[in-house]
Amino acid sequence: MSTLDQWLTDVATAALVGSARREPPPAPSLVVGPAEESAEHRLLASAAVADALTRGGTTLPPASDDLLAADDEVRPPAGERATQLLTLLLTQPPVSKNARDELVVEWLRLANGAGQRVPWPLLPALLDHATPRRRVANAMGGALGERGRWLAGLNQEWSGLLDGDDERVYAPVDWVQAWPTMSTAEAVTAFALGRRADPTVARELLEEHWSTVSAKVRSDALRALGPGLSSADEPLLEQALDDKAKSVREAAAAMLDRLPGSARAARMAERLRRLMTVKGTLVRHLEVDVPAAPDEAAVRDGLTAPAKGVNPTPTQWLSQIVRGAPLSTWTDLTGKGPAATLKMVRDKDVLSWLVEAVVDHRDGEWAAACVDHGVPDPRLLWLLPAEHRAQLLTVWVTQASRGRDLRSLLSEAPRPWPDDLGRAVLKRIQGERTDMSFAYTAAPLLPVGLSPALAPEINAALSRLPDDGGHLRRALTETLQLHAFRTSLTEAFR
Repeated sequence: MSTLDQWLTDVATAALVGSARREPPPAPSLVVGPAEESAEHRLLASAAVADALTRGGTTLPPASDDLLAADDEVRPPAGERATQLLTLLLTQPPVSKNARDELVVEWLRLANGAGQRVPWPLLPALLDHATPRRRVANAMGGALGERGRWLAGLNQEWSGLLDGDDERVYAPVDWVQAWPTMSTAEAVTAFALGRRADPTVARELLEEHWSTVSAKVRSDALRALGPGLSSADEPLLEQALDDKAKSVREAAAAMLDRLPGSARAARMAERLRRLMTVKGTLVRHLEVDVPAAPDEAAVRDGLTAPAKGVNPTPTQWLSQIVRGAPLSTWTDLTGKGPAATLKMVRDKDVLSWLVEAVVDHRDGEWAAACVDHGVPDPRLLWLLPAEHRAQLLTVWVTQASRGRDLRSLLSEAPRPWPDDLGRAVLKRIQGERTDMSFAYTAAPLLPVGLSPALAPEINAALSRLPDDGGHLRRALTETLQLHAFRTSLTEAFR
């Protein structure tokens, strides 16, 4: 053992057992303090030297010949002012976390619009920031540049950022040939991606290998037919209703629930018509009877079959019929539109099943009628045009609507909010009658929700906040700061 190796071993031993039990070896004179220095200090000095020697002597990993260089950039970097603003957002943001994300997205949007990219020194910080924030990742686009894409591919934690939650679908080119030999998990994932990329190819592949793939793959593949679902898928789904596996039959029925023009939907409509009656003279209403136990044909169409000793309730069969029948079944019987028909439905259970059918069929007209009828299901809102959603939100905020999750609805509303909605929110949070419950809900959303056009009204609101509205004051002040920062961003990319 060399002298240096022995010295390193002695240092490690003294550190392990303690300087009280083992005298540390003499440290190099360069780092040793005065003669009266304690044993503890000598040990720490020796450990520091030992660490430097050990690290300095470590052999570098061999260079990889497989690492390709980044492609040449096709975009120029953002200008000096824009770079300074992005640096500030990533390192010392002058606004809250939510507002910072909003401004980073705005920076990327402006950079893309100007045909510019993120400067290279900021790429690691941006990729780190975007990793847990899908909205930021989706906004990067071409602003990431060729070096940014190359860099993201080298780090496993960053590689998922390149997928993006947009219209592009990345399915392996050879997935069709490899699909029959894939494991169950691989086959399910590949089919879902392939269906989004080319619905026809995916369906034909499933038809070709229907008898050889497992029930798990068949059922999951059927549930993945949602993107691009059309009447062309009906023959396969009808075939699946006769499958031996219950999971496959249930998946086929769930997909057919979303095809109101299918033969199964017509069969469900006929069953529903036999249960519906319009009654009343002055005030007409709909009565819906419960069905008898399903026959063999009804069980094939997805109605739950009675089991030995356990029979489903008739209302369970009725819910399955309501969800499987076209919505036109209701209006054809009443001779009225969706809004008037809903007013004739008195049974709350029937109404809830009807709402599920509306969501399954993604019917905007029925969704609007349900919302106007007072159904508090937020899924209905996303079936409406964005403008209609904003109008409804404005009404609910103005009227202090109860029973609705306004925070979720305001969070998902387009940003910035339409001016009428912003004014309604400002009105609820100022003055002597401030709704403090709503104020706590709205405050975190004000910086990203309120439009710059409302700056005069925001300043006016600051002078009319309640005494205990410190959180509102901070939120509105930050709103004005964010508007100013956004103006600076716009000017930086001119």
